[in-house]
Amino acid sequence: MATGTPVAGDSNEPPTQQIRPGTGRGWRKFRLSEQAKWSTVVEVLQICSSSLVFLVLADVFTKDVYGIMTGSIGVVVPALSLSSLGTHVLLTRRAARGEDLVSAWNRALTIGLAGPTLATLSLLALHPWLFPEGNVPWSVFALFAVAGLPFFWMSEMVAFLPIGLGDIRSVAVVRLATFMCRLAALGWFLLFSGESLLEWAAAHAASFAAASVLGIVIVSRKYGLRPGLGSGLIGDVKEGVSFSMSGATESVFDGADKYLLARYELEADAGIYGLGGRITQFGYAPIRILLRSRDAELHRAGGHGVRAAFDVAKRMFAPGLALGLGSAAVLWLFAPLVPFVFGDKWDDAVPAIRLLAFLPIIRSVQYLVGNTITAFDRQPWRFGATALAAILNVVLNVIYLPTGTWRTAVITTFISEIFLVTTLAAVVWYWLKRELRERSTIADA
Repeated sequence: MATGTPVAGDSNEPPTQQIRPGTGRGWRKFRLSEQAKWSTVVEVLQICSSSLVFLVLADVFTKDVYGIMTGSIGVVVPALSLSSLGTHVLLTRRAARGEDLVSAWNRALTIGLAGPTLATLSLLALHPWLFPEGNVPWSVFALFAVAGLPFFWMSEMVAFLPIGLGDIRSVAVVRLATFMCRLAALGWFLLFSGESLLEWAAAHAASFAAASVLGIVIVSRKYGLRPGLGSGLIGDVKEGVSFSMSGATESVFDGADKYLLARYELEADAGIYGLGGRITQFGYAPIRILLRSRDAELHRAGGHGVRAAFDVAKRMFAPGLALGLGSAAVLWLFAPLVPFVFGDKWDDAVPAIRLLAFLPIIRSVQYLVGNTITAFDRQPWRFGATALAAILNVVLNVIYLPTGTWRTAVITTFISEIFLVTTLAAVVWYWLKRELRERSTIADA
């Protein structure tokens, strides 16, 4: 999730930007190109990590086993979004607006660890209800929950402090540490394990545990911070609820169909749909690079109102849409190569990938519009729109998936995606008009 927009000379600029060598137009162009360069490095590292894991697991596991893994993760991801309480957004915003880094860091660490840990315990207790048929073993689910909640979140969240400061180079260092941990886990899995799902779940958890420790050390040393317990957490929890609810609904929106396919014992369909969705996620990388390079800028501009944030977002719309179209074309053209890479067992995944290939076009607009709403401090509105789309998605899946296939999941996804992007755009339009009316009223007075 990305977010952020600045005004030259703004007193809220973070300390790292107060020592910059000049503020002329030429420097600003250079700065943005540097941010884009390091954003690309960050995204490449994440793509390499995800690609290696994906390539290995798609080759090793059958469609049924891959479907079980996908179904497990489909439950964990919404729980993470809900329990993280928007710590990454609050940390980014505070860093971007020049607030106290020590307080922001410790509050994020405390809530970012406590929330996902409690969520892990809750999921483990709910396992018999989540998978009543027993097709997802408790031990496997437990390891994926531990890996995907406290461990993954700490490894991910620590990067949002340098993101808020516009220090994307340090983000790249954190991502490199995570990449090395993931590489070590894959190496162990291929060379020393029996290549079972349980063994991969254990390696998966260990890799994120190591990555979280390394990330905390890297960021703390970079900015001279000492990890500790935060204070004033009640206020953070209250403010973060809207972010976490929005993130959770987005995750339900993305993962409900994968979980339900596994719950309805359609493991092969879950595997096909999960593989198609995983490949499609690579198509989101270009738009994430664009958003990350302007993240701090968009947040700072949001502090000056809706129009300021919208002006920054508007400049990203055309390139963002072009990136979405390009990603869709690449995915559609190269989808037939999947069986050559992973074997004939994935022949059925080709039409799934080609249908899902159009998602990056919709997401390029959705991410940009949604992040703009977050930047001008109207997160509850983003949550409301996403919640409606998630409810629509779940209802459609509950009605049609029991007698459907992965194609049913694709159709419900597109219906919900189009509904969401339309609703988010309406929210931005409403607040633009409202701000304009308020300013006109003040001017007339």
